[in-house]
Amino acid sequence: MEGDHETHGMPLPFEEIDETKKKLGLPSETFYLPDGVLDYFQTRFATLIEARKEWNDKLNIALSNPSFKIFWNTTLNHQLPELIYPDFDRGTSIATRKAFGITLDKFSEQLPHLVGGSADLEPSNYTTNFANRYGDFSQSNLSGRNLAFGVREFPMSTICNGISLHGGLIPFGGTFLVFSDYSRPAIRLSAIQETQVIYEFTHDSFYVGEDGPTHQPIEHIMSLRAIPNLNVYRPADANETAVSMECILNDNSMPSVILLSRQGLPQLDFDLTLIKNGVRSGGYILDDCDGEPDLIFIATGSEVSLCLNVKSGLKNFKSRVVSMPCLERFFQLDKNEREKIIPTKKGVRISIEAGVTMGWEKLTGTDGLNIGIEHFGSSAPQKDLEKEFGFTTENIKNLISEHIQKVKLR
Repeated sequence: MEGDHETHGMPLPFEEIDETKKKLGLPSETFYLPDGVLDYFQTRFATLIEARKEWNDKLNIALSNPSFKIFWNTTLNHQLPELIYPDFDRGTSIATRKAFGITLDKFSEQLPHLVGGSADLEPSNYTTNFANRYGDFSQSNLSGRNLAFGVREFPMSTICNGISLHGGLIPFGGTFLVFSDYSRPAIRLSAIQETQVIYEFTHDSFYVGEDGPTHQPIEHIMSLRAIPNLNVYRPADANETAVSMECILNDNSMPSVILLSRQGLPQLDFDLTLIKNGVRSGGYILDDCDGEPDLIFIATGSEVSLCLNVKSGLKNFKSRVVSMPCLERFFQLDKNEREKIIPTKKGVRISIEAGVTMGWEKLTGTDGLNIGIEHFGSSAPQKDLEKEFGFTTENIKNLISEHIQKVKLR
């Protein structure tokens, strides 16, 4: 079978194995282990046992120092401190990519083992402060915490996997969401290997505007959600961004993606405790009505504030707005808990997200309305695209009115 392509995808028959061994000058024993190989490895056993004992003795002495013990438990045993959040002013507008940068600056002070960088997009990914403060890791600066990956999304992601598998550090890598396609094989391996890798993807929708359709993600959010064992966060404002990062840092059982806006988003004028508990649940009631809702809005990221505007303009309906920063965490809730947030037999459920609608029917059902974008974007200012693609309060109100009429006629 030598030189035959069939050898690539099938086990060799026993007679073929025997012929191969004969050609290589190996004995025909079923399992052949030369004594020389066995002796070589076993001669190191005593040395390795002694090295392990010396290591344990050094570690026990070091752990008697309280500050080192805290450092050791934080980095190697994943006993993270209760994180202190950055302050974000209510009533302001801030892009979630900028909120990520501010959060990264605050959390990196408290977590000395948080390392990473961007695929040559530091200003756009808001990792510049981190890079300037901690310096680039290099042969001459082994204490540097910024990794200057260059325009290498796939190697960036594989490097992060390797760092996580080694242990002791929490790595992150940043680029635009549309370039997550380059990283996808490595992200999939992150999920398979259960590595704690943070993927920061900014410029998360057609709101990128003038960069044009090549840089405007459409299918990417849902395609990432399709990967098993991967948490995908899309926060609605700065506070949801900070809480999402806290959740990601505390979960060392799987990789996470955080999707962030280029455009400014209004700060949600709601209690921080509500937001903290809500993000940790994956989805939560942000703004409710008296009694049973007629309409249940489900949105992520930049579309949450849009839903709040639509709700305030629909005076004839009782409406509930659900923020859904992480679908994966939401579906880990008990079914009864999910029903309290999004009842399946009461009200019309409406999903709004600046991406393909495929997948939202799991939450909205057969009579639900899924508002998204099923085509590529265009090169134009953000406000023009907002209007062109129907992501305005008035257009969504009209879509809801039309949908309700259709549902009533059934």
